[in-house]
Amino acid sequence: MKQSMKNKLVALFGSAVVAAFACAPANAAIKLGGNNGWEVDYGGFINLFYNQVNFNYNGGTSENSSHLNEGLLPAFHTLTAKSPEVDGLKGTAQITFAVDSSSNKDGRLNKAGVFNTGSTIDMREVFFNVSGDFGTVSAGRTLALFQRQAILKDMTLFGVGALAGPDGGGTALGRIGFGYVYPDFRTRFTYKTPDINGFNLEVGIFDPQEPIGQAAMWETDTPQFQAEATYTTKYQGGKFNLWAGGLWQEETNKILTGKPKVTSAGFNVGADVAFQGFDIVGSYYYGKALGTLLFNAGAGNGFLCGSISCDEATNEGYYVQGTYTFNGKTKVGVSWGVSRQDAIKAGKVAALGAAAGSGQGITNQLLTVGVYHDVNSWLKVVAEYNTYRSNHQLGFKADGFSVGGFILW
Repeated sequence: MKQSMKNKLVALFGSAVVAAFACAPANAAIKLGGNNGWEVDYGGFINLFYNQVNFNYNGGTSENSSHLNEGLLPAFHTLTAKSPEVDGLKGTAQITFAVDSSSNKDGRLNKAGVFNTGSTIDMREVFFNVSGDFGTVSAGRTLALFQRQAILKDMTLFGVGALAGPDGGGTALGRIGFGYVYPDFRTRFTYKTPDINGFNLEVGIFDPQEPIGQAAMWETDTPQFQAEATYTTKYQGGKFNLWAGGLWQEETNKILTGKPKVTSAGFNVGADVAFQGFDIVGSYYYGKALGTLLFNAGAGNGFLCGSISCDEATNEGYYVQGTYTFNGKTKVGVSWGVSRQDAIKAGKVAALGAAAGSGQGITNQLLTVGVYHDVNSWLKVVAEYNTYRSNHQLGFKADGFSVGGFILW
């Protein structure tokens, strides 16, 4: 990828992609101006893909789908303000909102069941940073730390990967749930150390999460904690990046008789080795009550509760990825990944007195082969072949091709 393309991606994703691409802070495509040492930048991108995918479901039914859909990323629009340095302090404020370029095939409802009339705005980032010799303090909403590197290193980030179904709207899944749990954009306070010979540590308290649609049943009286350590070194012809992260949260069910608690905890590790156009990435995570796609999506996805106690399922996953970039413009790659959630044994569920949740073990697998070509500094075209399967709910196997692109500014 050419440096100008890297710079735009860094500007659009803020501090998260600074870590992902190991680049210095870069200028956005459009300078809106500034005064008294302030700078205000605007950048963004829009993407769309044509997908031809065949879904085969357990039980013998199938659907061959022709669908125009955005990829893993929606359309991003980012406004960034940078302060002058005053008394050794620098400030950055950023707002990023996202909109969809696609909808369900019925033309009205998106995958969340919300009417998709073009007026829905997803506020991905609203945060500010204050930095100095001491490091960086950050407050607000941006990409979380746990599993952050896994998604930013994933080549399907600028592609499609898995689709949630043949007819859905909104973003594709990429490798979310097929190698890592989605870190999501979370509200938090974090502290990041200054660079120490390539080493950085970032720790933070996060707004705790409660199961989707069940917030009235749960109480979270302590923050969620996340941390990430990274190490990067460069050598002639390449670089090496190593990372590790963790998450911990506790929540109490205030409706059930014994007020049972769920403890979610996990760690992730990974490495990225680049040399002479070749790039190898490996990522692994392990934990309990993490869910498969989205952390804390709901009871039955990561845990089951009875009247007096809860049982947390074990979660783990990984992906390996190899790419080669020709002439700094065309990247070809292949990646394979798996996410698993252990079944909760029927006897234990009965002992807990659980009334909901299947207790079924879940395995999701995805193989992606892709070509990602930078036509110039503002145009990217992409082609992918994806084959994936899941035994979740009814279970399915899908195979498909996706062709599309991005315009970046």
